[in-house]
Formats: sequence, C-alpha cells, structure tokens
Amino acid sequence: MAGDGDNKTRVNLNSSTNLDQDTDIEVCDICIVPESSTHLTVTTVLLYCKQKILNPYLRLLSFMGLRSLLNEREPSFCLRVFNNFYTATAILFMLMGYVLQYMSCFRRDRGFWYVITSDTRYTKTSVNTIFMETCEGSLVFTFVIPSILHFTAYLHAIYVFRSGDDEQLPVLMERVFLITTNLSSSFVTQKKLVRTLWFYIIFSVLWMISCFAVVNFMMTVGNINFKWLEDSTSSWGLWLMKILLVICTLAHDMVQATIISNYCLQAELLTNYALFLKEKILQQSVVPLEWMREIEDFKKLLNYFNNQIAHSVCILTIINISFSCSGLVWISNLDNIDRETLSGLTFSILNIALWCFIALSPFVLAARLSHACQKLKTSGQEARTRPYVHLDTPTIELDSILLYTTSLNVCAKLYFTRITGTKICLYMTIVAISLLVLGQCHYLVFK
Repeated sequence: MAGDGDNKTRVNLNSSTNLDQDTDIEVCDICIVPESSTHLTVTTVLLYCKQKILNPYLRLLSFMGLRSLLNEREPSFCLRVFNNFYTATAILFMLMGYVLQYMSCFRRDRGFWYVITSDTRYTKTSVNTIFMETCEGSLVFTFVIPSILHFTAYLHAIYVFRSGDDEQLPVLMERVFLITTNLSSSFVTQKKLVRTLWFYIIFSVLWMISCFAVVNFMMTVGNINFKWLEDSTSSWGLWLMKILLVICTLAHDMVQATIISNYCLQAELLTNYALFLKEKILQQSVVPLEWMREIEDFKKLLNYFNNQIAHSVCILTIINISFSCSGLVWISNLDNIDRETLSGLTFSILNIALWCFIALSPFVLAARLSHACQKLKTSGQEARTRPYVHLDTPTIELDSILLYTTSLNVCAKLYFTRITGTKICLYMTIVAISLLVLGQCHYLVFK
C-alpha cells in the first residue's frame, strides 16, 4: 500500500473524456492536499476540479436555463417535464422583457427615451400649446432587431448546451486539470487556474450588478409611461410594471453575461491547454505519437469552440457594439431626433463603458488563445534544440514532431475570422484616431 503512493501515475487523456460519473463522490468531505504535494492522483485532481469550479458553474448554467435544471443519467418522465417547463418559463420571461421594454420605451443604450414634442391647439378664444413626451424613432432598429438577435443568441446557446453529446466544458476542464499532473508544481498551477476562472465569473457578476444599478438610476429620471396602459394603470399597477421591467432586464443581462463568461472560460481553458501541452513536450520526454494524439484532441475541442460556442457570442457582440456606438453618438449630440441627454452624463458614460467592456472581452480572450496556439506551433522547434530533455529520443521522432507542429493550423475565430492581438491593436488604433479627429473637428461635443 505504501508503494502505491510513490509510483508516478501516467494520465491517459483519451480515456478521461467522460468523467467517472458512476462514482458520485461526496466533494464536501475532500481532504485538503498540501501545496507541497508533487504527485497527485487522477481522482484527487478530478475531485478538486469538480469542487472548486465545475459544479458551481454548471449550476449557474442550469439556473439560466441553458442546461437541464435537474440532471440525472436516466431522468424520469416527471423530471423531463419539469426541466422543459422551467426552460419554457425562462423563454417566456425573456419574451415578456422585450415587450415591457417596448411598452416603456426603454433603450439599453440610453435609458427611457422620450422626446418632448409640442401640440398647438387653436380655439375661438385662445391658443393652447401642450407639451407631450413621445417615443420617437424606428421601431424595427430600436426594439425589434436587438430583441430578435438577443433571443436568437439565447436559443442557440440552449441548443448547444442541450445537445446530446455536448460535454465540452466538463471535458475541457478535466483535460486541462489532468495534464497539469505531468508538470512541475502541479497543485500550485491548478490553484492559479481556479483563481483565474473565478476572476472571469466575478467580473461577469460585477458587470450585471453595474447594469442593474444603471437601470435603477435611469428609472428615477423622468416619468415612465407604458403604452396601451396610460389610463388604465393605477399607481400600484405602475409600480408592478416597473418592477417586472427591472427583473426582466436583469434576466436579459444575466443571460448575456453567462453566455459570454462561458466563452471566456473556455477560451482561458484552451489557452492553458495549449501552453501546458507545450510545457509537457519541453519539460519531459514523451512518446511523440501520444503527444500528437493529445494535440488532435485539442484541435477537436478548439474546432467545437470556434464552430459552436462562438456563434451565440458573435450575435450578442453585434448588439453590444451597436449599443456602444449608438450611445456614443447620442451623448455627442449627433442623434437625428434626440439631441438632448435626458439622463445624467456620468451614468450615460458608465452605461456605454459597460457595453464596450462586454463587447471587447471575447476578442481579447480570443486573441490570447490565438497567441497560445502560435506558441504551440513553435514547440517542435524548441524541443528539437533541447540537448538534455530529449537526449534519448531518436532524431527521426524529433523531426516528426517538428514537421507536425509547423504544419498546425490552429487559432481562435470570431465571425469565421482569425482573431489576433495585432488585428485588435490595429482596429482600436483606427477607432481612437477617428474619435480624436471627429472631436477636433467639433463633430463630437460632450455636455
């Protein structure tokens, strides 16, 4: 028994695609592994992964309706009915939010958007001028298209997460955590990875809280009227409609933050996966064929990431960029109809900054992933020049690794386009110069 703990365990990543779901071990009674531990068993690594990040995040996805709320290997009829009912309720709640935003003339880029118009009425004895707040603008571009895009992204995310063979996130987490067992300071690396993943989750929560605060502030500015209910809604009914509007808007933001945070988490995991694969070939002597198989598994996960997970994020990014640009045009007094900033300038700028932040996040993480993939392509050349690590490896095997890595064609894609840090810096430079020139020419004037 004592000798078992001293033997090094070789991890077969191909056999770890499916987590050992038959043995649901209680994670609440896991013994804490000291940081000085250098050799961790596969069971310990998987339990640590499940306890610290995987199970809590899967519960969040289930709460948002993206996964089944109650999961079992063979769910009963009643359980399937309950899961479908919960998903249908979430969808109806989303639809109700779109309708309430139109009824209250609530725009995510600028708040409750009412334009003050005047109506002059002539009588035999006097002339009366009546000022009214009306909801002007294009219904299709202001409410219909953004709502359809947001709802389509939500349905696509549900389809991806509910597809029968979709275990992308659990499998990816397992493989990344398992491959760290072959590296030096494996437990420290795993703890750092967990902190990084929670960093993205916490930032998504902070983004939702900030959006919630901005929406509540916007409700305090001006009067709010609901179409078709101007004369029939009592004071308590109006407050009820306002509360429903805030809750539904928060649900929209939670869905968006969850989908984009899932993309960021998987991008971070794939980035670490590529870097760990490079460290593995550089730190120790491995069988070239086995290492190439691991690269092929990485390519499959990356292709699924680019061709499935990224689509809903691309749809949401269209909305987020349009909200950012529309809000910037609005506070710059360039709107064709409304040239007055109705809400506080500080909160308007904060609102635009929030949309810019969530719009740029996927591009930044995709650029990091592409950079890691580029490093993986150079690992064969570095392994070929290492004089000590691969001293006993035949030259023909090292040449095969070099030829294989240089022919790799892996990168992160959004809108079917390679995303790199160079492209992002170039585009941001063009945008910054354009804004500076427009400001110098007095086209952009902030109050």
